[in-house]
Amino acid sequence: MNPMRGGLAGVALAALGVGAHGFAGGGYPGSSGLMMLVLVTAALGALAAALRPRAALPVLMVAGQPLCHLALSGLVQHGHAAHAMEFADHGPMVAAHTIAAVGCAFLILIAERLYGLISRTVRVVSSRPRAAATRAAYPRRPRSTPTPKTLLALGASGPRAPPVTA
Repeated sequence: MNPMRGGLAGVALAALGVGAHGFAGGGYPGSSGLMMLVLVTAALGALAAALRPRAALPVLMVAGQPLCHLALSGLVQHGHAAHAMEFADHGPMVAAHTIAAVGCAFLILIAERLYGLISRTVRVVSSRPRAAATRAAYPRRPRSTPTPKTLLALGASGPRAPPVTA
């Protein structure tokens, strides 16, 4: 689970959904549409945090844009839900939402990758080097290993046998 990806996806879906919707001439939401948008994008952000493959994020964000559109246009105008279903018929609206979703998904994936690289670099730079790490690179060989010949000289009949006198 990646909470950074989920949080960024939820916030970006809301911001870009409102921006793309307004840019395409759909208007800006009132309080009820904005609250519905927050609920929809929070659920999609939680889903994005639970996704394993990174390639699924752009698909989720593109699929989430019609839901954002429904929250923005279908619920803002009470009784005019038929206009909310015209999302697929309005070309500039679909293009604005799709471009916003794909661009945002790739920016989130780039930010996630850069965050991992920068945090790893800071950890490496801020930690002390270990002296034992250089010694562990060359394994030591034991100095004296008993051979069967020396074991027989000590009174054993074999490497794992009891002494001969027993």
